[in-house]
Amino acid sequence: MNTGNLEIQVRGAVCLTAPSPQTLSSTCGFAKCLYPLPQGEGRRAKAFTLAEVLITLSVIGIVAALTMPALMANWQEKSYSTAKEVFDRRLEEATRQMNVNEALTGYTTTETFIDELKKYLKISQVCSSDPSGCFASAITNSDNSEAVETKNLKNSSNLNKGNWGTKALGLGLINGYTAILSYNPDCPVLDIGAPGAQTTSCLSLVYDINGKSKPNRLGKDVYTLNANPFNTCIKMGNLCVSASNEPYRTIDTCDGTSEYDKDFTTANGYGSYCANNYWAGAMKACADLGMRLPTKDQLNTMYQRRGELGMSLDWFWSSTEYDIGHAWEQLFSGGGTQTYGQKGVIRYVRCVK
Repeated sequence: MNTGNLEIQVRGAVCLTAPSPQTLSSTCGFAKCLYPLPQGEGRRAKAFTLAEVLITLSVIGIVAALTMPALMANWQEKSYSTAKEVFDRRLEEATRQMNVNEALTGYTTTETFIDELKKYLKISQVCSSDPSGCFASAITNSDNSEAVETKNLKNSSNLNKGNWGTKALGLGLINGYTAILSYNPDCPVLDIGAPGAQTTSCLSLVYDINGKSKPNRLGKDVYTLNANPFNTCIKMGNLCVSASNEPYRTIDTCDGTSEYDKDFTTANGYGSYCANNYWAGAMKACADLGMRLPTKDQLNTMYQRRGELGMSLDWFWSSTEYDIGHAWEQLFSGGGTQTYGQKGVIRYVRCVK
């Protein structure tokens, strides 16, 4: 026993006690005894065995195999959606600037229009004899049930729901996008402040956000503007949604004789707006196609599947009226807000049947 160090040795055990030597006992009493480890078993850290490492790596591999495809698919969808939005914005800005400079209208051919468009949009290649020289050789519709050879998309009637009497030309843009475009010679002169939704109504085009690379599929990497090369719509349950946004013009409903809106009139107090009833014009544009505007609830369902439908722009009209002067609309470029908008303001249109 060494009371100076407050330590006693009892049958090989080291006993640590309170400071007073008088409290020590020969059996260590209440002291806590710490027995040394057997010889050869020093303070050695336990290591993982090879089997344990291999099992852990196998589990990690299985989890990765299960989750990575979904993560990659989500990333790819986001990439497509972002690229589409970038192209839409650039095209809208180009045609808006052309309109400001009084250079959007007055062309008799697609070729002369594209010569001017080159000043506003970075075009690296024009394919006039065969659009497929600048585009993928074929594209498929949204469910891969139908394919179209792009060499046959040679004029506006192959792209649009009507015939503008102009050729469709293939385009290559320096940022990797490709397009097949036709110009409308009857494009009306617009107010200088006209938004992109109006300025792009002069065009009909199919565009691919990753050039000739696959999948070359409508609603994935291929989108349309005022065009429908398949003459079909995108199936969404029992609803069939037009493959592209529909251009339209306003209707004067001030006198109450319009079949598309008999209430938005001067007599009901809307004299400063009813001469340009955008909502009524949207209703008519869809009716002319044998289609209609979606209801408020259908529009919300379309928002949930906006990536598949290629709907990444701002506000879209529904057919559901809020009151005489307003109809329900939904924001597609943000959080999906639904609210009611004044019928005298422009909104995007996607028709259904």
